[in-house]
Amino acid sequence: MLFAMPRPLALAPVLLAALLASRAGRAQSPPPTAPTAPTASTESTPAQPATRALVDLQNALPPPTNIVYLQYGVAFTSEIVSAAGPICDNVAVPCILGPGGGLTIRAGWRGTGAIYLGGAYELSKQDPQKLLRLAILQQARGEGRYYFISGKDIEPYLHGAAGVAGYGNEWGVDTWGPAVSLGAGVEAQITRRTVVGLAFNYRFLYFQKFQDSAGAERAPGIAQLFGLDLVLEQRDPIFTGR
Repeated sequence: MLFAMPRPLALAPVLLAALLASRAGRAQSPPPTAPTAPTASTESTPAQPATRALVDLQNALPPPTNIVYLQYGVAFTSEIVSAAGPICDNVAVPCILGPGGGLTIRAGWRGTGAIYLGGAYELSKQDPQKLLRLAILQQARGEGRYYFISGKDIEPYLHGAAGVAGYGNEWGVDTWGPAVSLGAGVEAQITRRTVVGLAFNYRFLYFQKFQDSAGAERAPGIAQLFGLDLVLEQRDPIFTGR
């Protein structure tokens, strides 16, 4: 027992030295570094193709149409007499042609370009100063429009027409003659096929000599009217042009 006791005491300095050496090694080793976030690249990245395409689509005008349409509809019409002409030159009797309003029915061909060609029938009730029971002005005419293509929903146009006009009592024709008109308008597309518009027209109507219901003679000549149309029309595709 006396010889066994000193051996553990002799090993104590060795264990202490090993422990100190281990701690010293840990102190000298560099601490682990945290992973660094990747730095942003200095090179410029190209714009996203989807974003660029969307911006171009919003800014670009729609392509020109290549569809031929049947364009038809109605218009609420007012006819204001600016100069009645010889039909009202007799100062001894009231003027038989006054302002009025009515309805226009039209249909036509709208090509792939700026041209519209069609026909129209207009019926309006005028003020005859009580000389007629029901004064009706009827007009049948061929019409043409030239659109100023803008690539937008709203397009202005010039308008011209030529035909015949008849005027009389209760759907009768007491006098008639050729009629021409010039004007301008604007058309707005509210759906892919429906358009509304506003048109101004200046008309020249020639009336032949006739006798009214009171027995007064009405001289032949040209009457001038100012027309205002509130238009509602539909477009139906006919075929696709090249």
